[in-house]
Amino acid sequence: MSDVNYTVTELMTATADAIKARLGGAVWVDGEISGARESRGHLYFDLVDRDEKGAVTAKVPVALWSRARPKVEQKLQSAGTVRLEEGVKVRIRGPLELWLAGGRLQLSMQDIDPVFTLEALESERERVLAVLRAENLIDRNRSLALASMPLHIALITADESAAQADFMHSLIESRLPWRVEFIDSKVQGAGAERTIAAALRTAQRNKVDVIALVRGGGSRLDLAIFDHEVVARAIATSSVPVFTGIGHEIDTSVADVVAHCANKTPTACAEALVDIAMEVVTRGETAWGDIAEIVSTTLEVERERLARSARHAALGARTRLTVERHRLSSTTSRLNRSLETTMKSEKQSLELFTARLSAVDPVRTLARGWSITRTERGTVVRRSADVSPGDTLVTTVSDGTITSTATATD
Repeated sequence: MSDVNYTVTELMTATADAIKARLGGAVWVDGEISGARESRGHLYFDLVDRDEKGAVTAKVPVALWSRARPKVEQKLQSAGTVRLEEGVKVRIRGPLELWLAGGRLQLSMQDIDPVFTLEALESERERVLAVLRAENLIDRNRSLALASMPLHIALITADESAAQADFMHSLIESRLPWRVEFIDSKVQGAGAERTIAAALRTAQRNKVDVIALVRGGGSRLDLAIFDHEVVARAIATSSVPVFTGIGHEIDTSVADVVAHCANKTPTACAEALVDIAMEVVTRGETAWGDIAEIVSTTLEVERERLARSARHAALGARTRLTVERHRLSSTTSRLNRSLETTMKSEKQSLELFTARLSAVDPVRTLARGWSITRTERGTVVRRSADVSPGDTLVTTVSDGTITSTATATD
């Protein structure tokens, strides 16, 4: 145990000198930006290390003073894609200083290596792809069956963004009956990966036909969230096909790789869905056209067949009428002849009957001297037993009647 006694100033100065002697001045430090904030032209943030679960394992405060900031920003501008933002992995240079009055260590940032950030992004992207390949997740969403007419869409993007407007404009122009459920989500910055994954889960619960995940253009760093493992897994394991429309023309994000269909812009994503729906509409219109043509041809064939049948029927009817007319004429002639014969025969029979009737006519019989005797009741007397003594008898002769009374019968 040392017996040396220090004042606070002496202790802090000794510590500062020891750090300077140990580090030899400015050093390069790798880490992730956390808690970035500005004040009076200065930029402050913490540079942190995290474990596999994302927990902070080490931290050092960083100050980018206003006098050093132009040099750093010019270097970032030359790189074109790197910004000092939350969650960005950077390699920065500066001396580790001990602020005596505040009693804390602080790295005074003087320089930055933008290439490190870009390489870190690419390295993380390759790592995520390797993990997804190992778990057979690359083609999982792409293997899902897409609805033939995917009109029910979940749109995931930032509310009131250009991406949202461009996507909706393309759908509206198609004049198809789309049903769009909008889900607002961060698409950039710290924590955006969690909001995107949550939005994807919400879309699946809504039982939509397809999910559209879109974002407008941006730098490689702006779009790094779409390389995040959390986002990639959420897309790959989605039970609904996911279409991406991420505004980059050169790079392909991990989200694009695992999506059902990747498009370069929000507009292109909407147009891809319009094309799918319009293909179904076109096939339907073509089918109806084919049906109409078949019906028209069939009607024409049947019309001609009916016309032929009508002509045949008319001809057959005329022929039949001629035959039946001839048959009727023949029958009529036969009937007329038969009627004449029958009438002649009946006339002869009638004349014979008349002659016979005349022969037995009582009047003629009476005229020949015969008479007819009847009782008073009009009964013809045929036998003597028909009369009793005292009966009144009426005898009819040719020119009248004789009334008499029976006196006796034998």
